[in-house]
Amino acid sequence: MNTASLPKPLACSIAVLLLAATVLAQPERIILLRHAEKPVDEADIHLSERGRQRAAALADWATNSPAWKTNNRPAAIFACKPNAKAPSVRAIETITPLAARLSLPVQTPFFPKNFAPLARQILDDPALSGKTVVLCWTRDELPQLAESFGVAPGSVVCKSKTFDRLWVVTFRDKRAVATRLPQKLLPGDSIR
Repeated sequence: MNTASLPKPLACSIAVLLLAATVLAQPERIILLRHAEKPVDEADIHLSERGRQRAAALADWATNSPAWKTNNRPAAIFACKPNAKAPSVRAIETITPLAARLSLPVQTPFFPKNFAPLARQILDDPALSGKTVVLCWTRDELPQLAESFGVAPGSVVCKSKTFDRLWVVTFRDKRAVATRLPQKLLPGDSIR
């Protein structure tokens, strides 16, 4: 908005309102999940067969679950962008079936370690205000990604063999809180 032609007090008031709208523009919830299971060969950048099963089950669950039908369905889906140091496409493969079901693109604007700019982009995007956003990331950066949204350190812990959890970040009294939930999608998944 060009405020140059407006009287200075009005221009300042508009600028303050726009700034406040940006600060208040935050998603209703952010769902964080680790990519699905990887193969035994760590050099393989793709999901294992069980990982592909989890990705398909995640799409079924998220589009058929009563909890998802009564709450905001995702408005945006993000995954970490592969690069030479971290070439894995497992996060993208994990979230692609859900994105396809919801007719949403998988956005990959940032590399795994660039979680802070991603969090800022999501928190500052007025189009995502009051919406649900899903992020699929790598295990090593998932805790720091959560902290970038304001979640207390240590709230998100992801063990190396754990693929059956997700964290729902909500904002209460200007504080980000992460709730850990079991996915319960495949045989052998934890129920807690």
